[in-house]
Amino acid sequence: MISPKISLRSRTVSLLAAIILLGLSAALAADFWEKKDYKEWTQKECQKILQDSPWAQDYKIFAKSTSSGDATEGQQYINYAVQLLSATPIRHAQVRAAQIQNKYDSLSPEQKQAFDKQTEGFLATPDKIIVNVAYSTNIQRLDMDLAGYWQTKVTSIFQNSVYLIPGKGKKVPLAEYKVAPGAQRVFQFIFPREFEGKPVLSPDDKSLILEFPYVLLRDMAGDGRGMVEFKVKKMVYNGQLEY
Repeated sequence: MISPKISLRSRTVSLLAAIILLGLSAALAADFWEKKDYKEWTQKECQKILQDSPWAQDYKIFAKSTSSGDATEGQQYINYAVQLLSATPIRHAQVRAAQIQNKYDSLSPEQKQAFDKQTEGFLATPDKIIVNVAYSTNIQRLDMDLAGYWQTKVTSIFQNSVYLIPGKGKKVPLAEYKVAPGAQRVFQFIFPREFEGKPVLSPDDKSLILEFPYVLLRDMAGDGRGMVEFKVKKMVYNGQLEY
């Protein structure tokens, strides 16, 4: 017969082992941005943050048919790469990518200081919510039409059609629309951080949705309304909700 003391000890050891395994599993599951400082990120990790993370995702619109054969690669599409540029991890990833490009890690202390001075303003938390959108298409004949649409628009056109929608709140209307200069295929939707006297987003919200109209170019599918959803519980960085 097993003594009660031995049985209790065995159960305690098993419980401790389970706790340790649970902790190891949590550590292995943690994303890299939770485990190391942004100045240690690799180029690949920066791209992950900027392209496919809780603060960045693509919204694709596909062609109704691929019969025209003028796509530069595979299925025909228009893509909107949406980033919450005001979120600290996005800005950290942009600065770290620039560091890698300029071989920051091998610079002298004086050179690092000068580099840091140049980027400190960009790293400061903006007083607005900035949604950065880069658009592209692999359909050559639509590229100029797409650029022509977004580059000629102004804020007033979108004030009753572009919104941020927090999980438990009202639609937050657009404050400003900005177009990148030159031939860049980039624009920004800018929103207030507070709406009706409260922060736009709280940790209790489940999601943050960007609602925006997109141009319906010929042969493209869709209804002209884009909905891009960000999951709030994943948008935590260094212990803070970032957006």
